[in-house]
Amino acid sequence: MKYYADIDLMIKDIEKESDKALAYCWEYLASKISDEIERDSYDTWALARSITWIKDKDGILVGTNLEYTLIREYGRRPWRFPNLDALVGWTARHGMITWGATQKYDNLHYEDKGVVFVIARAIARNGIEGKHTFENVLNREKQNIIDLYSELLNQWL
Repeated sequence: MKYYADIDLMIKDIEKESDKALAYCWEYLASKISDEIERDSYDTWALARSITWIKDKDGILVGTNLEYTLIREYGRRPWRFPNLDALVGWTARHGMITWGATQKYDNLHYEDKGVVFVIARAIARNGIEGKHTFENVLNREKQNIIDLYSELLNQWL
């Protein structure tokens, strides 16, 4: 425990250590979300690797910049066709079409187009259920983050 003669110096130290502890906690949360996604999504691991956090004027944001994250997190309502070009890569990586991982839908062989279209139609008819990973991990880890923050502040101050 440090003892301060100057209250301003003490406040600056507390703010600095608090910011450090918060950064450590948000890194912990981002890693837990990434681990959960990695266990659940084993296609390219791009989503798990993209999870990060930033501090801005509104607070701390944990997330990713990948466009399909919202669909994975919250799902997709029926009657909307998915992006066919994105499905081409997915079906190729899963061995459902003979070639085309880097191809556009329009450039595929007609048999491969049929496979991609049937999957897209099934998604459009049934929708996709969301996984709610961010919300579930935050709810599960909330108390651990509070405890970690308190422990770090007690240790550093």
